[in-house]
Amino acid sequence: MILNSNPSVYEINTRIWVDDIANSTGRKTDLSSIPDEIIAEIKEKGFDCIWLMGVWEPSPAGREIAAAHQGLRDEFKRSLQDLEEKDIIASPYAVHDYNVSEKLGGNEALKIFREKAAAHGLGLILDFVPNHTATDHPWIKEHPDYYVRGTYQDMVRDSSTFFNAGTDSEPVIIAHGKDPYFPGWTDTAQLNYFNPELKKAATGVLLKIAGMCDGVRCDMAMLVMNGIHYQVWGDRLFLEGQAKSSREEFWASAIKFIKKSYPNFKFIAEAYWMQEGPLQELGFDYTYDKALYDWLKNGDVKRISSYIREGLDRYQEKCIRFIENHDEPRAAQTFGTEHNKTAALVAASLPGAMLYHEGQLEGKKIRIPVQLARRPFEEESQDLKSYYDLLIKALSNETFHKGKWALYNQRSAWEGNYTHGNFLIWSWEYNGEFWLMAANFSPFRSQCYVTLPAEKTDGKNCSLEDMLGGNSYERDGCALCRQGLYLDMKPWGRHLFKFSMEEQENF
Repeated sequence: MILNSNPSVYEINTRIWVDDIANSTGRKTDLSSIPDEIIAEIKEKGFDCIWLMGVWEPSPAGREIAAAHQGLRDEFKRSLQDLEEKDIIASPYAVHDYNVSEKLGGNEALKIFREKAAAHGLGLILDFVPNHTATDHPWIKEHPDYYVRGTYQDMVRDSSTFFNAGTDSEPVIIAHGKDPYFPGWTDTAQLNYFNPELKKAATGVLLKIAGMCDGVRCDMAMLVMNGIHYQVWGDRLFLEGQAKSSREEFWASAIKFIKKSYPNFKFIAEAYWMQEGPLQELGFDYTYDKALYDWLKNGDVKRISSYIREGLDRYQEKCIRFIENHDEPRAAQTFGTEHNKTAALVAASLPGAMLYHEGQLEGKKIRIPVQLARRPFEEESQDLKSYYDLLIKALSNETFHKGKWALYNQRSAWEGNYTHGNFLIWSWEYNGEFWLMAANFSPFRSQCYVTLPAEKTDGKNCSLEDMLGGNSYERDGCALCRQGLYLDMKPWGRHLFKFSMEEQENF
């Protein structure tokens, strides 16, 4: 199916979700037997697609490594105080095989789930982990040269970066996956994207995944960009006898190849270190907006404002925003209730995609490590749940998918009042509808004026219905385009106004 422009994506921890449904229904459940009403409810909330995080066949070696890792066990206990051994599973980002886990029903069950989702107008996103595989992936034995190789001395000197995938008598020393700033992930094996055969094989995996879903979220996508890849591994990337020359970027060739067969397939990059623009240039439809997340979390309204203005003509429409995902702390724990609500509105009402994380809408506060198969019971926040219901439903209006976005400048409400700098204000317009988002993104009461377009409001009687708060306001359109709309808003205050306008008599 073709996903909407500016889609809203719902991330689900698949393995836990399926078990929760089975426990609540008292029936054995896999992806094929997810009740239709649960899928329908996701669509009714206003989502465009589902990201089923963690569907691939789990790694037996990865499970053993997670269970034996004391640092991880300490983290597991903080999240799940009554932890049992059976609760520990392999990380979904140490992929053993790109087939759907048999516990989830296998590939056929996913196919049935996708058909059900599509019947409700929902797209499906799955994971692709380009940088590494599990240490027991079939390629380890079949194609060891697909991986970054080391020597026995490397492993003795640095066992956190290298491991023996062979035997004592016939060692095969392979690197663990890593990024430039942290030790290796010991449940993974590092792939070598300077090997042309590996690039072909990885493209083949992507082609297979593209036949199973509508888009793919590419884990740590920047790690296989040539510059970063070489920064981490240097000349180890060059096979013996191989010329040390520059090569075409993997993403450029792979995305182009996949879109020949699946032109509407979407590529989403998990991206950090300000690599969003370069990844979009390589063909990604959306890239993580980690910078915006950090500034939203820190309440840095000036950085947010300048960032939006600077990026208007560059890459904003290809960003995927979030205030929570499986890697970040829970928003309800990090932001506080009112800050949470306003940060979500700001992120979700910008051009681009919006990612919501399972549990975020209910105000859950405990982040669940991806190596856990169970989560603790938490009370839901009815306040946040009601708010997110309003927000996501309002932003599912076609205006936010098909409309034109515009940024506004606000001015001081009176001389010497500098709180107008705390506001973020923009509009969406489509097919005669006009919406205005206004947020006081600060912990202080703030005031401002914002001048609205004369072609919209001049000579009109304007009704402003706040779709998040239920209040309505009547304003003279002539005043709105001349003096401006006056806003006096509490800390972290927010409005999402839908305008209704009628011609004034004798204008």
